[in-house]
Amino acid sequence: MDRALRTILGGFALATSWTWCIGMFAPVLIGSLFGWPGVLAFAIPNVLGCALFGYLRSKERSRAETRDHALAMALFSGATVAYQVFFAGFLWGRPVADAMQVAEGEARLLGSGAVLVAALGLATLPRHLLWILAAIAYPASLLTFAFLPWESFHGMQTHGEWTLGQLALVLPTIVFGFMLSPNLDLTFHRARQEVTEGERPHRFAVFGVAFASMLVLTFAYASITGGLNSPAVRAHMAVQLVLTSALHLSELRSAQVGRTPRVAIAAGAALLGVCAALIAPDRDTYFRFLGLYGLAFPAYAALALRAGGRPTLLGLVALAVAVLVAAPIVEHAFLEGPNLLAPLGVALPIAAVLLFGGRKTPKTA
Repeated sequence: MDRALRTILGGFALATSWTWCIGMFAPVLIGSLFGWPGVLAFAIPNVLGCALFGYLRSKERSRAETRDHALAMALFSGATVAYQVFFAGFLWGRPVADAMQVAEGEARLLGSGAVLVAALGLATLPRHLLWILAAIAYPASLLTFAFLPWESFHGMQTHGEWTLGQLALVLPTIVFGFMLSPNLDLTFHRARQEVTEGERPHRFAVFGVAFASMLVLTFAYASITGGLNSPAVRAHMAVQLVLTSALHLSELRSAQVGRTPRVAIAAGAALLGVCAALIAPDRDTYFRFLGLYGLAFPAYAALALRAGGRPTLLGLVALAVAVLVAAPIVEHAFLEGPNLLAPLGVALPIAAVLLFGGRKTPKTA
């Protein structure tokens, strides 16, 4: 395959791997809370974090990271699959129930189950074929622009339920999450490691542009009355949810952890996603899943950078304590509204990383 074509297709596939239920729905919620400045604050670190990933590490460093942090990356993929499965039931439960004349719980199970079963099936395909499908999905999603009900476009307000001052209080969490969470994404590492010798990782630049266009699409249908109910938007979401889940399940199969942990993580992801959709199909659960990528995963990614390899037990314990203390602060900020304590959601894990995250220096004679 021609190098330029490989770069473009690789960037398109990465855009699909990262266009989760976060990119397709978080701007809708953030726009209602903070207006378009909140969406912009969400989009900039998100695009930069994923695009810079490929330029800030070599192939060798990526291989070392996938070895040293294999369990954390496997858990990241498992959580991502669970999130997509939950989201399918959460978002489509009521429309499916109305269309099929079934109970809403059954409809949520159908929505979550359909995404899960389709993803499991696609994950068994040869990896190169799955990535080609992911690359094709990006221009297919772009076609959604042509089928939006533009006559109902009303734009997005400058202000939402909360103030711009409150946006400033949660901005550190947004930046922290989206600049560091990509470090644990196995699909990103796969793409970086497949860049051939003498080739620049420009697929990540293509990725940044392509993913930015997906965020513009989300902004568009969030600014249209009934945009989320458009058949084209639903088709776009279904394709992206299935392929995101399939890509992560595929990478989970080769994660450098034992077979038993891989199976346990995949099964746990399926169970968590379906149960969350059935038991707590609401915005609060969506934000709690999102908190993994705003606190827990970026905190570990920061620790991994500080350690320069496998973290020490002391570093892990200190970080776990910091995350447990910070979690209710972050949860309150996004569920009830940011207050002056919100920046502690980032400050506490960073302090733990700086104080306890370094590797032990060998004693010299």
